[in-house]
Amino acid sequence: KGGARVGDKLVLTKPLGMGVTTTAIKRQLTTPKEEAEAIEWMSRLNDRAAQLGREFELRGGTDVTGFSLLGHGMEVAQTSSVKLRIAFADMPFISPAARLAEEWAFAGGAFDNQNYFGSKVTFTAEISEAQQMLLFDPQTSGGLLLSVPAAKLDTFQQRAQELDQPVWVIGDVVAGEGIEVV
Repeated sequence: KGGARVGDKLVLTKPLGMGVTTTAIKRQLTTPKEEAEAIEWMSRLNDRAAQLGREFELRGGTDVTGFSLLGHGMEVAQTSSVKLRIAFADMPFISPAARLAEEWAFAGGAFDNQNYFGSKVTFTAEISEAQQMLLFDPQTSGGLLLSVPAAKLDTFQQRAQELDQPVWVIGDVVAGEGIEVV
């Protein structure tokens, strides 16, 4: 977690929205298609994503699980003594996530994450409270958040495609502290 460096790109290997969706499944708020999508993503292992990390000798990263993208990202930022700048528009979400967020179908852990990590996160005014909560949403079988040196990004993305490993560039590592979501 302590290897993120200023100038690195932040890469995510699975979409978000598993926590709000699994909670909604329990509340019978989802369709069978939405349930299948969540199960498909949660069933994907992180083995190819981890392989990428090893092949490219990445030193900054973490899994994204119960502490949410922002909670685990905060661990990376603090341990690496950097700031993470995340572009909300570039965030991948499974298809029901936005609707379920608007219906406020979050598990209690999302609010715990917001209470614990929220004071170190800033959001631009355009990001709604429901959208913010999606980034505090605990993930079940989430992906990896990796810090990829900018000079390696193109070849990293090419290799990910060869391995059939989805990757999304969601932000940058910059000087400072905490997390900024723009």
